[in-house]
Amino acid sequence: MISHETDTLRRRDNLALDGISFLLADVQDNLGAFLTGLLAAYGWPSSDIGMAIASGGAGAVIARLLGGWALDRLSSRRLILAGCCLVTIFSVSVAALFPGFWQIVCIHFLAGGAGALFSPLLAAISRETAGSGGYMARMGRNESFNHMGNALVACFMCVVGTMAGPLTPLWAIGGLAGISLLLVIRLTGRADAQEAASSAPESGAAKERKVIHVLTNAPLLIFLICLLLFNLANGATVPLMIERHAAYHFGSVSFMTAVCIIVAQATMAPVAFLVGRTAGSCRRKPLFLVALAMQPLRDLMVFWSASWPVMCLAQILDGISSGIILVLFYAIMSDLAEKGGRRNLLIGVGLAVGTVGALLSNFVGGWLTSAYGFNPAFLALAGSGTAVFFLFLFAMPETHEDKIVSTWRPALTGLR
Repeated sequence: MISHETDTLRRRDNLALDGISFLLADVQDNLGAFLTGLLAAYGWPSSDIGMAIASGGAGAVIARLLGGWALDRLSSRRLILAGCCLVTIFSVSVAALFPGFWQIVCIHFLAGGAGALFSPLLAAISRETAGSGGYMARMGRNESFNHMGNALVACFMCVVGTMAGPLTPLWAIGGLAGISLLLVIRLTGRADAQEAASSAPESGAAKERKVIHVLTNAPLLIFLICLLLFNLANGATVPLMIERHAAYHFGSVSFMTAVCIIVAQATMAPVAFLVGRTAGSCRRKPLFLVALAMQPLRDLMVFWSASWPVMCLAQILDGISSGIILVLFYAIMSDLAEKGGRRNLLIGVGLAVGTVGALLSNFVGGWLTSAYGFNPAFLALAGSGTAVFFLFLFAMPETHEDKIVSTWRPALTGLR
């Protein structure tokens, strides 16, 4: 009876997390793109559009830093997730009805922060609902549904937006956030369960020293630098591909954008699912190095040719690389957290660093393109990708090695 009830609760949580991951994909990843299209249709200058979009990035960085810190102290994850859905609905409604400059800047700051919290929230909920043994499989499933949502919903919105006007995607995003709110209500109380804590009480000063020790851990700092450099190499590649396509009149920019999104996201979905199923028992470093090696190769391919087969192959490489890294990110952070705690804080810091890297990539990539052209910009991105590969190869230790050794040692002892 207890087992049957547990299975029922687990299925209910799994279905809710599947739906939330699918529906919130465009809220997290494509709100800025749809907002850019709306503001461009209203005739806003590029400088104002850039400031409005940058405000969302600033909100995302702050929210991920504070959110990771808060999630280690608060267990009301369903309430926070519901609040983020409500903030998203409110933000897109104001953006659609009152598209003034300062309204858009402030609202996108809030929406960017709310959207950025979805990833660490779903990670924290998945840890409690799936348990430590099923955590990585659940995260791989989250990422898989997220990428399917990105591909299918973004394609649908592009078609509907073309037919019904640039406001339609914003209202659609608000609707997706509303449906997600209903799914949040379906999550069971296991989503708010307290994480296991040490039995020994700690003073405030001891807790602060522990946090400082975790954040200054050498493997963590190396990994954060790798995340920064990877996103620096990756963030501007697709925008520059699209800009080059438009600048040289190679064809429909909208079609090019749709192909880039769909090919990459459709590749990420199965890759993330498979990596999540195997990450619990595999070493992190070899697979992560494979993913990092694909990024400079992709930038060099884009540098070499702008033909459709090359563009599609480059996006397939992006899908494989990002699908691996997005799942192993949570695995490595979980490994590092077990040696010092504060898992959600580490995840928040890592996601914030990745966001900063993507913002820097677009800034540096745009500056290099304006000053020297597209090819030098792609070569610079490839250089950043090459640097992070060798940094990870020579400086980053294997974070899962201890567990593998401890798992096999009893078996080896028995063979003796």
